Parts: sequence; C-alpha cells; structure tokens
Amino acid sequence: MIIEKETFYRRALLTAFWIRGCWGFFAWELVPFMLKLLPIVYLLFDVVMVTMGVMLMKRWRDRVFTFSFIVIAGIITCYYNKLSLFFYINGLRDFIGWLFMIPIFAYFIGDKERKERFMPVFDHHLFIFLIVQCPCMIFTFLVHGACDWGGGSLGNLNSGIISTLIFAISFYLLQKRIDPENFWRSIWDNKIYIILLFPTQLNETKVSFVYLAMYFFLLLPFNRKIFERLVMAVPIFLVGLFGAAWAYITSTGGSMGDVFSLEYYTEMYLYDPSMDSINYAEWLFDTDAGENDDVPRLSKFLLLSDINDENPGHLMTGFGVGQFKGGSFIDNSQFFKKYEWVLIGTIPYAYHVYIQLGVIGLLLMFWFFFNLLSAPGQGFKRNYNVHSYILLVYLLLLLYNESIRDGLQCLIFTYLALASWRNQDESSEIDKEELLLNS
Repeated sequence: MIIEKETFYRRALLTAFWIRGCWGFFAWELVPFMLKLLPIVYLLFDVVMVTMGVMLMKRWRDRVFTFSFIVIAGIITCYYNKLSLFFYINGLRDFIGWLFMIPIFAYFIGDKERKERFMPVFDHHLFIFLIVQCPCMIFTFLVHGACDWGGGSLGNLNSGIISTLIFAISFYLLQKRIDPENFWRSIWDNKIYIILLFPTQLNETKVSFVYLAMYFFLLLPFNRKIFERLVMAVPIFLVGLFGAAWAYITSTGGSMGDVFSLEYYTEMYLYDPSMDSINYAEWLFDTDAGENDDVPRLSKFLLLSDINDENPGHLMTGFGVGQFKGGSFIDNSQFFKKYEWVLIGTIPYAYHVYIQLGVIGLLLMFWFFFNLLSAPGQGFKRNYNVHSYILLVYLLLLLYNESIRDGLQCLIFTYLALASWRNQDESSEIDKEELLLNS
C-alpha cells in the first residue's frame, strides 16, 4: 500500500513535469489553438504542486516556513496594502516553489529506500528532457532565428529559462559520474552531457557564457589536485569559450566586438553610457521614457528610490504579492498600472521579490535558499560541486532575471539540490575524493 501511494505521487509528478515542460512548444509552434490553454496548464501545474506539497509535507521545518510565509505575505498584502484575498491567493503562485516543492522532493529523497527507487527514474527523465531540447531548439532557430523564441520545449519567451535548465541538468548528470582518480577519462566517457549543451548556443541568452565558465570550473573535484587539473583545464576552457562566442555571433548576426565590449553590456543591462547614470534614472522616471521600451534590468534598481519616495512606508513590506500575476484571471493592481512601464520586461529576481514583499521578502528568500541547500534528513553528505553551482546560479539570477519564479525551473533546481545529498553509508566516487583529501 505504501509503495502504491509512492508510485501514484511519482506518476503525478512526472505527468505534471512533462505536460508543463512541453506544452509551450506544441502550443507556440505546432498546434496554435493550444496556446489559449497555456495559462490553464500553468494553473493546473500549480494546483498539482500545491496538493502534493500539502500531502507530503512531513517535516516541521517545512511547516514552519510555509506557515510563516503565508501569514506574513497575507498580512502585507491584504492588511497593509488593502489588496483582495483572491489577489493574494493568485499572487502566492509566484512562490509555490518556495513553499511546496522542497517537501515533495524531501518525501522522495529523505528516505533511503524511496530515494533508491525514485532517483534513477527522475534522472532518466531529466536526460530525456535534455535530448528533447535539441530538435525543439533547432526547429525554433531555423524558423525564428536566435531570439526569445529559442525556449526549447518550453516555448516562446523562455530562452533564458531553458538555457539555465540545460546547463544545470547537464552539470548534475555529468558531475555525479566524475571519477576523481580518472577525471579526464570520466569526462570523455560521459561526453554526451557536454554535447547536449549545444542548443544553448541557438538563442541569444548571453548569460550562457557565465554558465559555461561555472560548468567546467565546478566539475573539478575539490581536492589537492584541483590546481593541477585547473591548469590543464584552462586552455580547454578558453577554446570552448571562443567556440561558444563564435557560435553565438554566428547565430545572432552580431560581432566579436559586441561579445567582449563593456560598453555593449553597459547599455544593454544598465544605462546609456552617453548619459550620467543618475540623470538617466531621473529622466526615465520623470518622463516614463521606458513606457514603450524595456527598461534595462539594472536601471530598474536605480528607480526604486523614486518609487519609494512616491510611496513612503513600503521599504520593509513592499506592495503585496501578486503584482506580477495579473492580466490572465484577475485585473492588475493599481500600483502595477501606475508603474507598468518599469515593472514589465526582464525583471531581476531580487527586484521581483522586493517589489512584492520589501526587505522582509528578501529575508524570507534567503531563508528559502537555506532550506533548499539543507539536508533532506539525518545522515546525509553534501555534494559541494552541485550545491556550489546551484548557489552561484541563484545569486546570479538575483540580478539577471526572475526565472526562479518559473514553476518548472524551480521544480528541477529543487530536485537537483536535494538529490545531491547522499546517505552516509552510500558508496560513491566522493569516497575516493575524501581519501585523496586525507592522504
């Protein structure tokens, strides 16, 4: 009976994973009428995650965090900001990954026997998911070119999310197969995971260059031979970086000067270098100059002081959850309508959280990060390589985009974080690494 219950939850999770992970491509590219159902698919995915999270929430630390967040966010949204209960409930969907996905995977991985049954299955599905991205992204590249359409199986406007997922899944699957005593041999034997990074060069996601550097550096085992391997890896990394830059330039029609130009990235992510940064921020805010354009993501931080000056008393609390969720099922808030020109487009995740919950929300976010990288149970050992990779990605996304809020990305990253713990008595290559450290 227990195994049947576990099987039911596993199948429900995998079904939700594949429907949510592929509906976008089919809707945007193959069956256009399905696009109307995309918000419903997202909503049903959220319902499945909430239901499973509530049913499988066994640990007190998960219950304390979930209860605390729901109460705090409710007071901020409904009492302090006078927003409706329905608006608040809809807004909580942005934080389902914080509240319910850790309990789901803690159930599957926190018990040794369940872990042995679940992880090989989910790892296999992640590998298939990587393979699926190749035809999807090649198709969108040939049809639309290198742009936001290159979202793989997730569909249009998901290019950044799918690139983040491809690198993370490939890193996790390859890193767990690394033999510290035969590092280069194990890389060669498992080269398929590196080959499957190819689709990330078929869209315009520039952060892929950072992911590439993190990917190869953090593959190195943390032991006394790391410097020797690092010296050997640098030339290979430089060749790979040049190849990735060439592939990016070829696919986007840019130039090598763009890729390695500080001015190019300053104008794209911060402000027009021909203007003083402070005057630029004041000009954007006073004239709503970004109304017909996407304000550079870091410029949005410059505008926070003006928003706070016009709306005093929200520094600690923000303006309530749900500011970025309106439009599909309910109307946008008055705050969003007033500042829509600076709240649309690419939003850094720290900005996304701050607008809704202020400084209190940022503290809750770091509480979530702590829970994410905590052991699923007693007697587990950490995989420092994978956890370092996940932490660096999350810190990067705080200033890059809000893809952490995406349900599928949060599901996969939560799994990678919890699956990278192993039982004390579980034999693996990490034991060999520890012997090297102690020898």
